[in-house]
Amino acid sequence: MTKVLLLYVEAGHGHRKVAEAIAEELKSRNSPELHIEVLDALTKTNKFFRKSYPQIYYQLVVLAPWLWGFFYHFINLSWVYFFISPLRSLWNWLQSKKLREYVKTGHFDFILFTHFFPAEVCASLKRKGDLDSKLITVVTDVIPHAVWQNSGTDFYWVMADKSVDPLVRQGVKRKQIHTSGIPVSSKFLRSKDKPALQNQFGLKPNRLTILFTSGSFGIGPTERVLDSLSHLESQIQAVVICGKNRALYDTLNRRRFKFPVALFGFVDNMDEIMAVTDLMIAKPGGATMCESLVEGIPMIIMNPIPGQETYNAQWLLEEKAAFQVGNPDKIKGLVDEMIKQPAILSSTYQAVKRIAKPHAARDLADFILNSSEFQD
Repeated sequence: MTKVLLLYVEAGHGHRKVAEAIAEELKSRNSPELHIEVLDALTKTNKFFRKSYPQIYYQLVVLAPWLWGFFYHFINLSWVYFFISPLRSLWNWLQSKKLREYVKTGHFDFILFTHFFPAEVCASLKRKGDLDSKLITVVTDVIPHAVWQNSGTDFYWVMADKSVDPLVRQGVKRKQIHTSGIPVSSKFLRSKDKPALQNQFGLKPNRLTILFTSGSFGIGPTERVLDSLSHLESQIQAVVICGKNRALYDTLNRRRFKFPVALFGFVDNMDEIMAVTDLMIAKPGGATMCESLVEGIPMIIMNPIPGQETYNAQWLLEEKAAFQVGNPDKIKGLVDEMIKQPAILSSTYQAVKRIAKPHAARDLADFILNSSEFQD
């Protein structure tokens, strides 16, 4: 029996989605010799830490994104992280007694991480000889921050060639790094009945369908952008994901726009929504970014979280697979140009297709199930 544990942290929604995508692919192999567990690592920590960790992250990115960005870049400086790393390890150790006991007594053959907190805890155990599982860290953004690198980790799964150098500079061997992409659920790969879904969502055919999503916390000036596009009433339609932002949902639900607007709160059928989408206005979180790439959807990037999302945005722009605006008012002009010059979107569609890695989950599952991959 091969035992696989996937550990994530529920800080935002993306880390869990990536872990679930990997588990889904492993389970699809229908192997009776494969035991798979998916666990939020915070459920095995002290109560205060479990409650405060996601809340602190949420408050920072919503109320003080500049402060989050400052700490992100400051801690990523090699000389700063040299001093902070031991303190971080000590803090994590103090919070993670239940997690350490769980992974040690579980006798897992492989432990995979889609968040850096459990990755650091388990790598520390392995360095001390208290854990002999194979450790695989799946980095959920394009550029790995220093906190993702941990001595004791066997392999790193990253998005692109651009992801390699930061890890190598931190001491990771190139042969430990695999650039097969960030896993997404197989449902994003399945063909769908687009006309039927358009009808289900109250959308019309032959219009540019724009998806608005602000990430799992529903952040973003969505109403303002919708109003700015009212002059395109006969050419566009919109799908809006409000996430957990109930106030935004209620505000938009009271409005009557000049073009069709399908309104959702927090959804679990993003694959169906993306199947009817031509263009996406969003923050480039790692999971959302990869899902949109797999679905072949160009992105207009707005208000990326300073730090990890800024780097995701830079990569997409370098690959000519996205657009970015600093002011919501500029989206109007950009969409106008796309409608007047279809070649703009056409070339971006090609770039999206070129850099998408739809089979990342499959490749990772193959890697895990092929034991010879773990020979030095």
